[in-house]
Amino acid sequence: MPLTLLDADAVIDFLQGIKQSVDLLKSLADAGDTLGVCDVVVAEVYSGLRPEDRPRVAPILAGFAYLATSAEAARLAGEWRHDFARRGVVLSTSDVLVAAAAVAHRARLVTGNAAHYPMPELALMPLPRPLDPKQR
Repeated sequence: MPLTLLDADAVIDFLQGIKQSVDLLKSLADAGDTLGVCDVVVAEVYSGLRPEDRPRVAPILAGFAYLATSAEAARLAGEWRHDFARRGVVLSTSDVLVAAAAVAHRARLVTGNAAHYPMPELALMPLPRPLDPKQR
């Protein structure tokens, strides 16, 4: 059964009911994918939530598989951040941790920010983005 890690933007799109993203995630689930989140994604989602929205969102997040970040994944994230920085590519700690969690769990990553994830060993699936921001 394929495992798919959702980046924070995928979860936020889902929570906001953005049709293209909701349709993509539903199609993945219908095809048998296990949809998951990791600690960084949960933290990023909660950092943007209003307190009154937390009770509505908690059970939704709990419905996704939880892909924990291991010590080995944390090490890999640090190595990527270091190695890419030496090549002039600045990556955020949160993005390399999400990427490392995906690689550690052999999951593909669904994201609207593919440029944040240049790691060749990472399988990416882009979020569909409407051309007109008003359609989001």
